[in-house]
Amino acid sequence: MSFGVNRESGLNQENLLQRITNRIRQSLELDEILATTAAEARSFLGTDRVMIYKFHPDQSGQVVAEAIADNRLPSLLGLNFPADDIPTYAREMFMNARVRIVVDVASMLTGRSSLYATDSVQILSDKVHYHRLDPCHAEYLTAMGVQSSVVVPILTSERLWGLLVSHHTSSRSVPDDELQGLQMVADQLSVAIAQSTLLTQARHQAHQEATINRIAALLHSLSTIELQSALEETVAAFQGAGGRLYIQAAASEFGGSDDHHWATCFATPDCPVWLYTCGIQPVMPKQAKFSLMEQYNVWSAHFNTGNYQPWAIHDLYQIPELRNLQVAFQATQIRGILMMSLQYRQQALGYLTIFRNERDTETLWAGRFDSDQRQLQARLSFQVWRESKKGQAPEWIAEDIELAKTLSQQFASAIQQYEMHRRLQTFNTRLEHEVQERTKKLELATEQQRILFRVVTKIRESLDLDRIFRTTAKQVRRSLNADRVAVFRFDPESNFAHGEVVAEDVLPEFSPILGVKIQDHCYEEQYVTKYRQGRTQAIADIHVAELQDCYVEMLVQLQVIANLVVPLKQGDDLWGLLCVHQCAYQRDWETSEVQFATQVATQLGVALQQAELLWQTKQQADQLAKAFHNLQQTQTQLIQTEKMSSLGQLVAGVAHEINNPVNFIYGNLTHMSRYADDLLSLLGLYQQHFPNPPVEICDRAKEIDLEFLTEDLQRTLSSMRIGTDRIRQIVLSLRNFSRIDQIEMKPVDIHEGIDSTLLILQHRFKGKGDHPKIQLVKEYGELPLVECYAGQLNQVFMNVLSNAIDALEERMAGRDAINRRDAINGVSTPTIRIQTETIDDNRVRIRISDNGPGIQDMLRARVFDPFFTTKPVGKGTGLGLSISYQIVVEKHSGVFTCNSQAGQGTEFWIEIPVSTEQQARSNRFG
Repeated sequence: MSFGVNRESGLNQENLLQRITNRIRQSLELDEILATTAAEARSFLGTDRVMIYKFHPDQSGQVVAEAIADNRLPSLLGLNFPADDIPTYAREMFMNARVRIVVDVASMLTGRSSLYATDSVQILSDKVHYHRLDPCHAEYLTAMGVQSSVVVPILTSERLWGLLVSHHTSSRSVPDDELQGLQMVADQLSVAIAQSTLLTQARHQAHQEATINRIAALLHSLSTIELQSALEETVAAFQGAGGRLYIQAAASEFGGSDDHHWATCFATPDCPVWLYTCGIQPVMPKQAKFSLMEQYNVWSAHFNTGNYQPWAIHDLYQIPELRNLQVAFQATQIRGILMMSLQYRQQALGYLTIFRNERDTETLWAGRFDSDQRQLQARLSFQVWRESKKGQAPEWIAEDIELAKTLSQQFASAIQQYEMHRRLQTFNTRLEHEVQERTKKLELATEQQRILFRVVTKIRESLDLDRIFRTTAKQVRRSLNADRVAVFRFDPESNFAHGEVVAEDVLPEFSPILGVKIQDHCYEEQYVTKYRQGRTQAIADIHVAELQDCYVEMLVQLQVIANLVVPLKQGDDLWGLLCVHQCAYQRDWETSEVQFATQVATQLGVALQQAELLWQTKQQADQLAKAFHNLQQTQTQLIQTEKMSSLGQLVAGVAHEINNPVNFIYGNLTHMSRYADDLLSLLGLYQQHFPNPPVEICDRAKEIDLEFLTEDLQRTLSSMRIGTDRIRQIVLSLRNFSRIDQIEMKPVDIHEGIDSTLLILQHRFKGKGDHPKIQLVKEYGELPLVECYAGQLNQVFMNVLSNAIDALEERMAGRDAINRRDAINGVSTPTIRIQTETIDDNRVRIRISDNGPGIQDMLRARVFDPFFTTKPVGKGTGLGLSISYQIVVEKHSGVFTCNSQAGQGTEFWIEIPVSTEQQARSNRFG
């Protein structure tokens, strides 16, 4: 009877641990995991309440998850408890020895069970040692309505994170198996909390990087600098109430030297500044010495020491140095200030300031408490007490300081670049003004110049080269009163021997040449070198210009009599020609006309250069998008790798812990069998030599049914040997599946990995209620040992098989009664088929198929996308198949495909090379 109870308890513990582990796998949200764990633990214990208690940094705590049976106890969810409720010595016991505490108020007993000794890492017994319960503690629990309780610590990263607490309204004993079950639950919670912490850190880092990128984009825009928008984004990033960007003009602009002391300049009211504001601002009184808060020397005195770290002020009214400025903030709710000095290569450019308002806090306590009175008596009531505090100073955390340092560097760099750009613009403006003045003095303003300006305007308005060329050709032809103006482009692959007319404006009486491809080696032999040097060609009459015959022949075909040719250059490269043709008569080209055409060609060269820059910018944008996609895949892989690593370590650890006692039992069964044989043979000798024993021996033999005991003893030992063999096989499969020690490619048996995965999932193949069991069909071929990452490949098998089981369970839980009835009657038996085979002696193929509901065509193309899932919210993360695809295709140079039709089931194909040499060959020639 005792053995049956222990076995049932063990199964309950195993089921509890399995449900909680599945919940941790299915969800990345800690609140959901904690709530589910509390509910599962309460169901396992059968108590009135199970809650999870989390410690705050000040050692107070809060109930963050709770499960109550039939409202037998009032809810404590969300309520806070003071640090005095759990004394320091108790927290030290929880931390150092992992003490589990059991309390029974009715018997006035409290028990402690330590997992570790306080002065060593030696594992102690789970035996609970009871002693007299403190009356104050008994009154405390009675006031809470609790008569028995169990407390188990939850530890993460070598610190006491919280407690797992069970309450019951009546006296209740706590068996060792329940205490062990709660300890396993606490250990699983530690793993889930660690995973949640890593996920939170990754999300926070991604959010910080996105914020920095947005602000950097505003500051380093190609066209202008968006300081106001960047300030607003910065204030929002810090969740501030307001902010200021104070930029001081350079000292050199006011007659000083380049090393003019910046603090003096800041303190000078006449020194011009640029000030950008956002949100709530301080109000300087009229009688103030300076009109701006940044002009007070408190900031320069702080940063002039060489410490340019951001100055985080939690409460400005507690800083004596700010007493002259405090009056400016009294009309506001601002209390926290984060001041950043903008430095660029030891040059101070200004300040970036973030304000935070004071805040009101409200805390729900589990009853009002008095630290002095608690020394005399226990708390009498746990009625909710709402504690409100007004005007609390905000805190600047370490992450805020690091973000401030990065953003201040971005602002300083952008402001310096903007200042240099502004100076260059000022210089260009002055230069342009001088040119205009000289043009007026020389009276060189002509109609051609106005046309040129119109052409430049078109170039600035659009980077559509076809439109620019058409407009320019039309304007130039009209301005020069020519018969034809054409834009000719050299073929980059022809070495200037071929080209095409890409734009043209021509009088109706002459033949158009738009789109005409011209092939003339005379360009390459005689004129290309001159054009590349920037020289123009002005010919009044082609027949008397001593041109080569081939060139004259080509011009005659184009109806050209006189022409003006100007090179079009894209940077330093010859791109094409701007051709002005006179087709009706000879023409002597004026110097102003040649200069005008040259200026137009120069502007067209600028348009070509800008178009090239635009193309490069688009290419960079595409590369950034690709890099972001790779980053997303890397993040997905890191999350899944961390989860599978933790799972592998857990599986390997559990297998190791089970293996030791099983080996002990298995090793002693042989001795037990021999001892039993010896005792039975000795008993037989006694019966043979003393066939008539005393009555007392006869009665005892009849009482214990000696004949049946003799026959059943060997069968019992044989059953025990079979059971231990089974356990050893399971342990071997767990260790094979985890492969925690195989991080490199090694030759492995693929079938062994599949069988290990099936063994772990075998409980899901069994029938449940009105659902029949899932039939497994294995059609294994002859496979050689395959060089692969065994643990990762087992992960692929686990993901594919789990999805297949989920699909079959979804089908068996069909929404209409007909499908359910057919499934029960075996019309369509749920089946998973696994087939393996060798392909061309150098690749192996694994096919895993099911006869589930299948996948629609519009969804099948996305099954390998990260975070895409068709499962309900909370059941799938969308990472399994994405990670599996990366493992097969990228890690093993293999093929991973999905074939499915709605209502026809799904089949996954996995193909990988047999050896790493074949993988390398596939990468080279594939």
